[in-house]
Amino acid sequence: MYCKNCGEHMNDNQAICLKCGVATGTGDSFCQNCGAAVNPGQAVCLNCGVAINQNQNQNQKTVNPMAANIKPRGIAVAIILSIVTCGIYGIYWFVCLTNELNILSGHDKDTSGGMCFLLSLVTCSIYTYYWAYKMGQKRDELAGTPGGSSSILYLVLALLGFNIVNWALIQDTINKSV
Repeated sequence: MYCKNCGEHMNDNQAICLKCGVATGTGDSFCQNCGAAVNPGQAVCLNCGVAINQNQNQNQKTVNPMAANIKPRGIAVAIILSIVTCGIYGIYWFVCLTNELNILSGHDKDTSGGMCFLLSLVTCSIYTYYWAYKMGQKRDELAGTPGGSSSILYLVLALLGFNIVNWALIQDTINKSV
């Protein structure tokens, strides 16, 4: 089976497309919280326990189930914690930013935050330039402006040594999306 919205290959029992989040339209209703299929008349989602709105649109775009766990993070607090902990919180923040933006932009199979950090270490931070460029592309996709200029902005900021500004911009995008 293929997604009717983006063409992504899906399993026959999949309720939503994991790439774009659109319901499969198989005639079932879907939980607006986690995207699981629910039976007609079912009052509560058996997957996540959230009450089902019986009037919900079956073809309504649903949230990626993995995105339900993403919470907004205070940008100023994250920057201060990164400075106070001599960068240790910054490593955690970098990993979380990468994983969360991958999930929200539908690229959840892309390189994980931990692997991006490891590649940055191994390449003496050269990988962070590529990372910044790709994060800009994903930010533009998430904002609905594919082909936008965020990738160039993020790359220039990284080249000038302002990666923490990139992190703040990415966190702002994530906060607005969740």
